[in-house]
Amino acid sequence: MLVPVAGVVDGDTVTVRLGGQKERVRVIGIDTPELRGDECYARQAASRMQSLVQSREVQLVTDPPQGDRDRYGRLLRHVRLADGRSAAKVLLEEGFAREYTYRRAYEGQAEYRAAEAAAQKSHAGLWGACPASPRRGPSTSARPTPSTTSRRPADAPKGDRPAGGSCDIKGNINRRGEKIYHVPGGRSYARTTIDTSRGERMFCSESEARAAGWRAARD
Repeated sequence: MLVPVAGVVDGDTVTVRLGGQKERVRVIGIDTPELRGDECYARQAASRMQSLVQSREVQLVTDPPQGDRDRYGRLLRHVRLADGRSAAKVLLEEGFAREYTYRRAYEGQAEYRAAEAAAQKSHAGLWGACPASPRRGPSTSARPTPSTTSRRPADAPKGDRPAGGSCDIKGNINRRGEKIYHVPGGRSYARTTIDTSRGERMFCSESEARAAGWRAARD
């Protein structure tokens, strides 16, 4: 069944009309730069997604291992364009997104990782425009499994989440001068880099970061 797209939130989240109401959909398999943090290539990624789906109809495909909704209440779906292409794969191929796996493998994961690797190799999109972005190893290389990846407990009170027992909280300063800290397992943690010459630093606890004037990332 095709559903109409009512809007684009950013490169990996869209709003659709479903059952007489609007629903936000988090696209499975990709992660794009954050508009709220004014991250490099965020506007381009959102614009490309908009050109693919805005005011058009798309097919939403479930992926049982991923669950129905994320912790923010967004539907978790693959988004297929009217011509059958995967919106996520298009963004990966053109360098507007990074491949993203949360806990469990999803349908098409190998193809998505291959698309990301090809874009990275050719310096397409953000891979060429954002040289300061941390670059993961080849998408086909071994990746940490959920049991070895540090993640924030979903039920931990905000502000008291553990940092894994080491000084691994990243205190970043964005382009607007906002001091934002990222904890392991956060959506932007892996791609956040620290430049001490700009006043950025690492923290050992969230309370230490807040005391120094940083706020938590909204992810």
